[in-house]
Amino acid sequence: MASVFLSRILGYARDAVIAYRHGATPETDAYFAAFTIPDFLNYLLAGGALSITFIPIFARYLAEGREEDGYRSFSSIATVMGIAMLFFVIVGEFLTEQLIPLIAPGFPPDQIHLAARLTRIVLPAQLFFYLGGLLMAVQYARNRFFLPATAPLIYNAGIILGGLLLGRTIGMAGFAWGVLAGSFVGNFVVQAIGARRAGLAFFPRFDLHDPGLKEFVRLSIPIMLGFSLVVVDEWMTRVFGSFLLAGAITWLNNARRLMQVPVGIFGQASGVASYPFLSALAARGEREAMWETLSVTLRWVFLVSCAAAAVTSVLSREVVLVVYQRGAFTIEDTLQTAAALAFFSVGIPMWCGQTIVSRGFFALKDTWTPTLVGTGAWLCTLPVYYWLTLRMGVRGLALASTIGISLYAVALFGILMGRTVGRKGVGEIGEYVKTAVAGVAAAFGGRYFLDAFFRWASWETFPGALTRLAAGGAAVLFVYALCAILLRSRTAREIRGREDLFRPPRFPDAGEPDEPLAPEPTDPPSTGA
Repeated sequence: MASVFLSRILGYARDAVIAYRHGATPETDAYFAAFTIPDFLNYLLAGGALSITFIPIFARYLAEGREEDGYRSFSSIATVMGIAMLFFVIVGEFLTEQLIPLIAPGFPPDQIHLAARLTRIVLPAQLFFYLGGLLMAVQYARNRFFLPATAPLIYNAGIILGGLLLGRTIGMAGFAWGVLAGSFVGNFVVQAIGARRAGLAFFPRFDLHDPGLKEFVRLSIPIMLGFSLVVVDEWMTRVFGSFLLAGAITWLNNARRLMQVPVGIFGQASGVASYPFLSALAARGEREAMWETLSVTLRWVFLVSCAAAAVTSVLSREVVLVVYQRGAFTIEDTLQTAAALAFFSVGIPMWCGQTIVSRGFFALKDTWTPTLVGTGAWLCTLPVYYWLTLRMGVRGLALASTIGISLYAVALFGILMGRTVGRKGVGEIGEYVKTAVAGVAAAFGGRYFLDAFFRWASWETFPGALTRLAAGGAAVLFVYALCAILLRSRTAREIRGREDLFRPPRFPDAGEPDEPLAPEPTDPPSTGA
């Protein structure tokens, strides 16, 4: 958990350095757009899902005492998929100039050229991410977590150093070279050392008939073929954002990063904590017990994430000013980013919730359903992106994102409930409604409190923004807690002390998983912390 926190801190330091040096300009938009093709390539080869594809395969070999077979399968997977990744990287290097207009159709020619140049710099990093992911999986299967935890730290440090050392001479390309250097050192070199220490025996092996490789491909196909909204949503904000004002993609990127703070702290952390127990219960066929375990986690996550959504939406201007507004990042950039953050924030409970519910399907060894539902949610939301972009600009894109993730999370919840407890779970929906109502009331209450008592504290100054953050945040949380209690929220009543409030519940009777399980990656590795 400490490494995740440090990674988040470095990730925001990275974004703050970019904002300080370059603000929100056509150059920063081109930089963020440059990650779309690399992200797509990583997604195409299921590089972000190795914890649900490769780790179970390798861990089973170890559990069965077939270590040599495990290393042979690792060698086959690394060789075959590494060659495939290298092939696509080379093709991408040649076709980047033609592909950028498809992913950023609103860019003028000079911005397309810059985005293509930056893409060519960061594209080879995907090879290091992919091979590094396999090397980290070997360490996870051996219950060695320290060196894998350093990967995002070194990666983000590389980006920051690249921008600081090279930014004055080559602009945004300095950050791009930092991406390449950070991924090579943190995700590949360090992880190769760690895997070697864990006993890895690698030798190039191009065996298409290897059973481990076949199983890996079978598990990866749903992820490769689908375009889940969870991943595609960020691409959509870049595509449609390219038609808006210069800086729009940067505003949306910065707002999304701030929105992901509570998602990472509450949603991802709780998903990691609950997944082994869900897997153990699913393996024993105890579906009702699995649902109850998932439900306990989901209710807690929804409770705290609704509070986070209320605070962030009401105080979006203050949050953005404190985090980003310095150097080249202007007051106009703050206003635009805050407008997007306010609408992104409404979706925080749904982003957190889907991380829990999707793990219920993974525990049942079902990777198809989340992918198909996510693809369907994206297709249904696609017209919404277009219409709201025309109507509301940056705010509309953020709102479309929230609508899409809400559709996806609700659909997944309903399907999983039907597969586990059926109509028995319908009664729990009222608990989520109570929590959501408390969040809405807290947002309105906090806004009224700030307008009535803190007009003297200007949000446009750093001291004023901090004052309003402290006072407004306290007011929102007080109203939220009061409303949750008045609405007789069962989840709120179960909180007895600070420990219950700030960490996900424990499940002492759920049992242990049959194989080692590592936390899933939280963000596309080329862009996130």
